[in-house]
Amino acid sequence: MIDWKLYGDRFARICNEWDKAEKDIKLAEQVSHKVVFPSIKELRYAGRRIVEALNGLNDDATDDDIQKLLEDAEYDCHRARHDAIDAATAKIAYDIEIAVSKLGYDPILRAFSKFSELRRKLNLVRAKITESRGDRENREAIYSVIEVTDFQEIVDLFAEFQENEPVMKGLAKSQRRRTALSYSIGIASLILAVITLIIA
Repeated sequence: MIDWKLYGDRFARICNEWDKAEKDIKLAEQVSHKVVFPSIKELRYAGRRIVEALNGLNDDATDDDIQKLLEDAEYDCHRARHDAIDAATAKIAYDIEIAVSKLGYDPILRAFSKFSELRRKLNLVRAKITESRGDRENREAIYSVIEVTDFQEIVDLFAEFQENEPVMKGLAKSQRRRTALSYSIGIASLILAVITLIIA
């Protein structure tokens, strides 16, 4: 029989962290359009430790053993959230850099006026992630701040960015056509000038 006075709070925290991890994993999957396997593995480890703790309660394991398993399960949920946020922000950064290199800033800014905001917020989050790597003690606190204040907003902005990509591509194509036409006219004018000089 589980002594909920001893373990109830810990199980409640694990459930809360598990739910947050599933939300972040789903957001990351929506961004990358694929399963975030590192996060899924971490939840699998958390589940295994929960089962081991429950088995330990039936097998009269020590309180220290049970608490350690449940603490590990909670940390596994944290790591699942961290991995999901890392995967999503890395994918967003990659996609917008590819868009800039292929389309240029002008079509992007004309089609999506919030691009600078998206990039600024993304850079701030990635700086916090980098900071967390050197601050193990506060890593969970840093990711919690990212999750609460930044992550959903960045995902929403990126979704808007993606919705406007067809317009960006159309503007970039028109801009390339105009550039090519100007270049052709310039070459033709130069050739005509050379021919005129030769004839004269």
